Amino acid sequence: MKRARMMLMLLLANAAACAMASAQTVPALQPGAWELHTRVGAGAGGDALPPSVCLGAMPAAQREAEQANIRSRCSSYEARSIGDEWVVDAVCSARGHTMTKHTVTSLAGDRFREENTGPDGASMISTGKRLGPCRPGQQPDAYK
Repeated sequence: MKRARMMLMLLLANAAACAMASAQTVPALQPGAWELHTRVGAGAGGDALPPSVCLGAMPAAQREAEQANIRSRCSSYEARSIGDEWVVDAVCSARGHTMTKHTVTSLAGDRFREENTGPDGASMISTGKRLGPCRPGQQPDAYK
């Protein structure tokens, strides 16, 4: 479960990073229940995340703190908007590993798609669809 939470936070942090780095206002993921699908590698079966999550609203201060955290771990970080997509090229370190990646994120109303590609061709594609409000009793950022 920790790995799934970390992957989702990375996904959301990438979207937040694109939003903070772009001169345009990028729509944030709306609070509520989201259906998620993540595929790692070409033709890999199964999702790496639980099928749904209840997302809470991310305050501006938290968004800024996550952006600062991301940039502090990166020796190179470039974010730009191209049409309705946000592209990030970065070289970052985490837990003693250096990662080079190219991320393309698109947000359209109640749907998102993010593709992360490494220099070796490894990829991770994440998609999501907002299902509506969180279920009664479901806490924000609770995975089920």
